[in-house]
Amino acid sequence: MKKIQLIIFISLIFFVTSCQKKVVNPVYNLGSEFFISSPGYTTLDNEAVFNINNESKNLSSVAIANTGGSYTGTISIAADGTGSITLNDADLGLNSIGASAKFKFDATYNGKPFSRFYTLTAADPISVDAPTVTRSSKTDYLYFDIAPVAATVTGVKVQTKVGINSTYTDVAGTFAANDSVAIVGSNYNLGDTLYVNVIGTAGTKTANTETAIAIQPNTFPNTASFKLDSTANRAYDFVGDSAVTVSDTTADIKLAVTSYTGGFDLGFSSPNSTLFVKGMASDYKVADQMAIAATDFSFAVTSVENVSVGDVYIFKTMRGTKAHYGVMEVTAVEKPQGVLDDSYITIKYKY
Repeated sequence: MKKIQLIIFISLIFFVTSCQKKVVNPVYNLGSEFFISSPGYTTLDNEAVFNINNESKNLSSVAIANTGGSYTGTISIAADGTGSITLNDADLGLNSIGASAKFKFDATYNGKPFSRFYTLTAADPISVDAPTVTRSSKTDYLYFDIAPVAATVTGVKVQTKVGINSTYTDVAGTFAANDSVAIVGSNYNLGDTLYVNVIGTAGTKTANTETAIAIQPNTFPNTASFKLDSTANRAYDFVGDSAVTVSDTTADIKLAVTSYTGGFDLGFSSPNSTLFVKGMASDYKVADQMAIAATDFSFAVTSVENVSVGDVYIFKTMRGTKAHYGVMEVTAVEKPQGVLDDSYITIKYKY
């Protein structure tokens, strides 16, 4: 009996389902259509243009209304199906970058009304391409372009300041709407943030764009590492990144052993008066060339008796009359079972 009931129930579901009519969304052929476009609008412009394209060429006019404002008007459509209208600032109601206004466009064809919508957004008239600036004598450039849609740029000014709480000062010179401003990283300190303010004027309107540029360290381009051990006459050349002998004129550093009762310390010394100044971990991490070269070597040493892993030293070595700078960090101090012949230190450096 239960089996018969189940079969009847399934048959009923199938019957009801098959009797349901498929719902099809109706498609209306309006017999006409139009498309809206605009060249755009920036905060330096004082008007915006809306263009209408009626491809079927069967409309004589289109009504326009600012849905968020009070403006209403009519756009006449020519025989070729095109029409346009220009609205001023008061009609648009756009007073800041990113502000938007939604417009409704109404048309009627053969007694059938239909509407289309278009949203206009106020764009930033100033675009900026900012460089990465390092602390070097290299000249970098911040490029800018002040480009309203229809208005003519009548004035350009560039200002700079260091630090957000400082006061802007004008950059000397005359600037065009599409121009650049020079930036030399060596004029600033590590940690500085340079702010560049580009100001454009078009008639009675003014717009500006601020750009923040963090001054980056001019890090040494080269990194190397080496080992100093008790091998006779072994030394190392910082500039050439190579092992040399202690008698070589380019020998900058060699292992130094200080013995005492029951043991010994490992350090380093210079065969050719390379100068060393104790530094900090940040000196090695940042390794800014200008900061390293500005180190005070008045109290520098030419040898260190005992070093530990993590010790950092700034060095200066001469090649003829030219000074070479770098920064090194001790990465290992090994004294296996206190055997000097098996002992060594390893050093990594930037130069």
